[in-house]
Amino acid sequence: MFIVNYFKWGFDFPKLLNRRNLSLAKTLIYFLLLTFIANFPLTWLAFEYEGSKINFIEENLTSSIPNWSDLPNGTIHLGGFTDVELNGRVYQHLNYIYMFGYNDSIIHTPNVHFVIFESDYIRYIDDKGNELISNGYSGFETVIHLSELNLATGIERMELFTQLGNSIERSFSQYIILYTVVRNQAVQIGATFIFILLLSLIIQLFRFGFQNFLSYKDGLNYVILSSTLPSILSLIFGLILPGFAPVVFNLVLGLVVMLVLLVFSRKSFS
Repeated sequence: MFIVNYFKWGFDFPKLLNRRNLSLAKTLIYFLLLTFIANFPLTWLAFEYEGSKINFIEENLTSSIPNWSDLPNGTIHLGGFTDVELNGRVYQHLNYIYMFGYNDSIIHTPNVHFVIFESDYIRYIDDKGNELISNGYSGFETVIHLSELNLATGIERMELFTQLGNSIERSFSQYIILYTVVRNQAVQIGATFIFILLLSLIIQLFRFGFQNFLSYKDGLNYVILSSTLPSILSLIFGLILPGFAPVVFNLVLGLVVMLVLLVFSRKSFS
């Protein structure tokens, strides 16, 4: 398989500059694989910490504290919601509507979000009509008594609503993790590809010293093949300090590209 060959070629530094006329499509596939490898520490971090905070519900409950004082006397915990309190009560705060039990279909309303508490899961419908179903009440590791929110005031009230919003969001952790991973991968792929395009352009300056120098396409293939070692080192260092993974990748890639050119270009292009 070409990926195995490309991986071997990535460590064969003396012959890197001689790998010409490679399929750009295959090289780009290899680039995506290397990016996934280099970005694995951040991906693992997203799973370990259940993604990053999106604040799609918590922000609504904390940007200004709801003035609700008649929430149902129910208890929310890992096992679910007290069934007897799911009687269809509706509460609105800003552009969010919170419903405690509702079996009918929700009519899509522009700019309005719905959070619906069922006995063993939570439904979230955004302002575009997209619906998410939570993983039960998995985010409610701390038991929440809604009656306490009715009576609390000041800082205590703010803390309780913050805890409620955070617990609701954590119940949707599977979606938050997916969003975080996709976002991180997209950003990393985009940033790395731009860096590689610029690096491929910069090495064209060597053309002034060698008539038989790499074309831009071959230069792009060369830079991507040179990314093999940086990806592995980025993976290793990233598992120790995840935030340094992109730094290691970019630094080592620049060094590999330039050192190979300085050491082997005269032999390859003379």
